[in-house]
Order: sequence, then C-alpha cells, then structure tokens
Amino acid sequence: MREVLHGVGFMLHVPGLMALLTVPVALAAGEPWGLPGLLATAAIALGSGQALVWSTRGATHFQRYHSMQIAGVSWVLISLLGALPFVASAHAVADAEALGMAAFLSPTKALFESVSGFTSTGLTVVEYASALPAHLQWWRSFTEWVGGIGVILLLLAVLPAERGALHLYFSEAREEKILPTVKSTVRAIWAIYLGYTVFAVGLLWLAGEPTWRALNHGMTAIATGGFSITDDSMISAPARVQLAYIPVMLAGAVSFLVHYRLLVERRRLAALRHSAELRLLGWIVIGGAGLLILERWLFDGAEGGVATVFLWVSAITTAGFTSADLSLWADAPLLLLLTAVLVGGMAGSTSGGVKLLRVSLLLTDLRAQLLRLRASPHEVVRIGYDRRRLSLDEVAGLARASAQLVGTFMLLWLLGVFVLLHLLPAETRLAHVFFDTASALFNSGLSTGVAGADLSGPAATVLSALMLLGRLEIFPLLVLAAWAAGRR
Repeated sequence: MREVLHGVGFMLHVPGLMALLTVPVALAAGEPWGLPGLLATAAIALGSGQALVWSTRGATHFQRYHSMQIAGVSWVLISLLGALPFVASAHAVADAEALGMAAFLSPTKALFESVSGFTSTGLTVVEYASALPAHLQWWRSFTEWVGGIGVILLLLAVLPAERGALHLYFSEAREEKILPTVKSTVRAIWAIYLGYTVFAVGLLWLAGEPTWRALNHGMTAIATGGFSITDDSMISAPARVQLAYIPVMLAGAVSFLVHYRLLVERRRLAALRHSAELRLLGWIVIGGAGLLILERWLFDGAEGGVATVFLWVSAITTAGFTSADLSLWADAPLLLLLTAVLVGGMAGSTSGGVKLLRVSLLLTDLRAQLLRLRASPHEVVRIGYDRRRLSLDEVAGLARASAQLVGTFMLLWLLGVFVLLHLLPAETRLAHVFFDTASALFNSGLSTGVAGADLSGPAATVLSALMLLGRLEIFPLLVLAAWAAGRR
C-alpha cells in the first residue's frame, strides 16, 4: 500500500504543475476570475502529492501489480483534479452560458471533459468551444497534449531512476523501449514529441490558421486528441488547412520507435518497409480513404476529396477532428469509419484503438493457420514477420495475447452499448450509440452527436469510465477494482 501511495503522490504533481502553467494564460487573457479554480487545483494537487510522497518515504520499489494500481488510481484522481478549473470558472461568472461554460455547471460533465482531455479522446460536452474563455481553451488543449504522451511518462522523465520505473512505463499501455533504460527512452520520446509539436503549430500557422488556433490545434492534433476551439471542428476549414492537419495526425499515430529511427538514427524510410505494422498503416490509410470516397460517391451522391480523406485519417489515427456532420451520415459509411476507429494507430504512439500491432499479429496468425492446414504432417512451416522467421506455434503464442485483449475490448464495448441504451433517449439511432460508445472506449473523439451538450449525467459517467478503460487498456483499472474489492 505504501508503494501505491508513494507513486500516486508523484503523479498528483502533474495536474498541479499544469494548473500553475495555465495561470499566466488567464492573466494574459484578462480572465482573473479563472485564477481561483487554477490555484485551488494546484494547491490540492501539489499539497496532497507532497504529503503522500513524504509520508511514504522509502517505498520506492514497485512491482508490476503496484504499478498498475498506481496507474489506475492516478488517472482517476488526475481526471477529478482536471475537472476543478471547469467547475470553478463556470460558477465564477454570472452568465456561464454566454461564455460556452453552461455544461460545466454540472460536475459530472466537467469530469467528462477532463477525462476526455487526459485520455486524449476528444469527445466534448461543449456546444460553442469558440466562446470559451482563453484559459479553458488552453486547459482543454493542455490536458490532451499531456494525456497524449501520458502523465506517467512526464514524471519518469524527471524522477530519479528506480527499479519500478519499467513497471510504471508499461502500466500506461506502452509496448516497447527505444533505448536501454526507461529514463533514456522517456526523454527520447519527449524530445521527439516536443519537436513534432513545434512542427505541427508552425505548419498549421503557415497553412492559414490564426496563431491561437494553430497553437491549440497543433497540440491536440499531434496528441491525436481532437479538442477544437472552433464550434464545428474542421467542417468549415479550407481544404489547404485540412491538408495541413493530415501529416500531423499521421505523425501522432506512428510509433515513437519509428520516429526515433528516422530522426535520430537517420535511417531511410525504405529501411523500415519490413515493419508489418507500418505497412498495414499505409495500406489502411490509402485503401480505406479510397473506399470511403467510393462509398460516399456511389450511394450517397457526395463528392469525395480532401474532406473525406481528412475524415478517414482522423478516424484511423483516432485524432477526433471531423470535417462532416456524422449525425447525417447513413449507416454504411459510418460502419467504415467505425472500423478505422476500432483499429487505431501503431503501438507506442499517441493514438487509441486496439492498435495495428495486434491487428497485424491476428492477420499473421490467420495466415499461419491456413498454412498449417495445407502442410503435410511432418513439414516444418515458418512464417516471416518483421524480418523474423517464426514457427506456427510462436505466431499463435503472440496472437493469443492480442486476441485476449481485443476480445475484452469487444465485450466492454457491447456492455457499454447495452448500458447506454437505458440512459439515452429512446429515439437515438442504434448505429449512433454503437459509434459513440466505440469512440469513447477506443479514445477516438469522433461523434455522431450522442456524446454532446445534451448528454445526461449518468451517460456521461459511463462514457468517462469507458474512456479511462480504453486509455489504460483495461487491466490497470481492473486490477484497481480487484484491489478495492479486497482481492489480489
């Protein structure tokens, strides 16, 4: 227990420092009434964090079980603290609705917005994001930017090296180390992330986005989050602006290991062609965009083009920006987008979904099983995967773990749909419920309107839980639930 409290104490410093860094934004924007919420968040987070760290000194060796508990508790508490600025600012003004903060008068909806930010999902209960005060626009973008890389990675970059660092690193759904040590890996990831953030902001500004919008959207695009400070996301954005977002979203969906090899090791892109995951991403982006354009043209009479490609890239990267009103779409093109949302980007990136690594392993296992059926009884069959020659049993072993996680995700998705059907208006389309539930669980952010300003408190709570489960890939929160029930 001491190890868990010690780790949670360190994690609580994250929202505290974030709140302090947001104070200058409120002052520069002439919004001093936003300071109480930010300062209260900083005081509670830093005060409780320091109290936990100092009262549990010496508890520094985390086991894998402890790290999962730390991740689960920390993400819940950080989301709760992240809701404070929303609630405080909404109650600090006489007319919260005029400033786009009506939803934040409800603590449940403020928590939903905070969870959506820190999990880099992008679903929102804000109807008019352009009317929000500047410090809350920044706070939403800041939570997604930090959440995209992971709050645990932020702390590991500055904390002293500890034996439990590796467990903490993997507890936040990270797949692989780039460098020999966790600390060097985390610092390399942060350097790449910062560099791409600057690149994203600059590219959007050059494409014609105003400076404030380029800053906020550059942060949320590279985090594949999707929070926007416009009222219609990217629907009214010119084609050249939508085109500028596409490479940023794709960069966020590519593994940091690939970025490291390209930027630091100076490898050529052709040298990475053996990566099954990267090849699959390329095929899905190109083939899926073409299929969506064809579907919309043949059956809906809609012209394709940049907006459709933009939307497909947003779906496969789980970036959450939209270039169309999905509530008006037929079920067939929605199903195509839903498939992309379920798959997501590469493992070790900022995107959500079940990840292309697991999809590629399942497809490889399917191919291996077909080869097994064709093979003679004594024939030794091996199959190529990422420059390795694997036996059929090795492929099956790798695919088994992927299938277990994907199956758990599917069951939670169906359970979420079942619960939400009892909480949403009876006239809500079933396809929309399936889509928005998947968007929450797989941290996509695209919405048909189910998750919006009219969302009820109970439904917002269910979707918040799904977003947290998806961001941590289920098991840390299941371990936390088992611990709360008195089971190990």
